Amino acid sequence: MRIRVKPVGVIRQFVTAQELEAVEGLTSERLIHDLKIPKKLKMVSFVNGKSISLGEKLKDGDEVILATLLGGG
Repeated sequence: MRIRVKPVGVIRQFVTAQELEAVEGLTSERLIHDLKIPKKLKMVSFVNGKSISLGEKLKDGDEVILATLLGGG
């Protein structure tokens, strides 16, 4: 299956926008691991414009936006 990855913000330091060939059953959590994005970054993912849990399975043709959670105070 093919998915499109769009990194946002600091994630662009680790991965560029790209289209990937992926195995069936891939989750966004596994995608983040496979792309070697550091675990210390608190991630959020959007698939086809909707926020999803990191454990949700991706489907052929999905567009995955990866971003970090930011805090301030």
